[in-house]
Amino acid sequence: MRIGIDGRALTGRYTGDRTYWLNLLRTYLQCSQETPEDCPHEFIVYSRLPVPPDALPSLPNMTLRTIPASNDRLWTLLTFPRALKQDSVDLAHTQYTTPLHASCPIITTVHDISFRLYPEWFPRKHRLLMNLTVPGSMRRAAMVITDSESSRRDILRIYRLSPERVVGIPLAAGPEFAPIPQEIARRKVKERFHLDRPYVLSVSVLQPRKNLPLLMEAFARARKQTDLPHRLVLTGKRGWGVEGLSRHAARLRLNDAIVYTDYVEDADLPALYSATDAMAWTSLYEGFGLPPLEAMACGAPTLVSEAPAMPEVAGDGAWVLPIMDAVAWGSALARLLTDAALRELWSERGIRRASAFSWERTAARTLTVYDHVARRQGEGLPRKAH
Repeated sequence: MRIGIDGRALTGRYTGDRTYWLNLLRTYLQCSQETPEDCPHEFIVYSRLPVPPDALPSLPNMTLRTIPASNDRLWTLLTFPRALKQDSVDLAHTQYTTPLHASCPIITTVHDISFRLYPEWFPRKHRLLMNLTVPGSMRRAAMVITDSESSRRDILRIYRLSPERVVGIPLAAGPEFAPIPQEIARRKVKERFHLDRPYVLSVSVLQPRKNLPLLMEAFARARKQTDLPHRLVLTGKRGWGVEGLSRHAARLRLNDAIVYTDYVEDADLPALYSATDAMAWTSLYEGFGLPPLEAMACGAPTLVSEAPAMPEVAGDGAWVLPIMDAVAWGSALARLLTDAALRELWSERGIRRASAFSWERTAARTLTVYDHVARRQGEGLPRKAH
């Protein structure tokens, strides 16, 4: 098949959408080289802006095509579907939004529907746009892929789609996420971020659903219980609704103990994960949750909330804690940060659990969805349920 990819996320900074495309496409290309009978397809990656030349390897079965438009909305409605038709694409894969009309079946990946379940976590404009475009996109799509069975259940419950049209395919940590010896990792972190003390790490866009005020409170409680030298390192770009974080930290007398790194490059994350004494993920809701899995793959002792999808991802590889219980989080942090043997235990468990996920499995299952849609189209069956 000739498969079209809406690759606009590849032209931006590190985000979950960008990570998804990079790992999926790189795995497709690796598969096409090593076992071409398993991936005999041609891929055309479309974008509104040029994809960085070092993002993807140059191979005969992949073309990067820039098709300019004045804005993303026009690109989705007109420019992208016109290019699909011009290139005789057999099937296209997008994230979240699909064209109103297309000359081929469209598969869309919707990582989660938090915008619908928890609208208070989003700016009004973003919330309205997602609620306006994503439900219709899922109904038009031949198939909807999401990241977990938890997210699949949410989509089926809220939008009443036919169960056979929604599939949960888990993600994975990329191959670059592997343990780095702590001495080397700490040296890299010190050189890059001037962190010369042990630390607790959180990696996420700083936004309300990440529940960072609770993490701050738990960290403050752990400091009161023990004489901890640790810093709390918050890594990620500042999103919407986090203006009060500094004030909250001040009330807890933590301002001198918190380090904001802002956005960091992909290449810096394995060292940050490998050098930390604990990765803490207090999120209120996730469709999957890649950072905890990346941390586990690097051997970081990891604590996660019992929010939807997180127990499914973490399994027995991370310490699962109640979402809003700062006392439980504080006690867990205090125990973990003062007990080297306990940290080693959770490190080993995390590495073992993370190894159960791979982009090869994710790509293989995604290709199976492509084949299913193409076969159904070839049989003359409807692309979508009505």
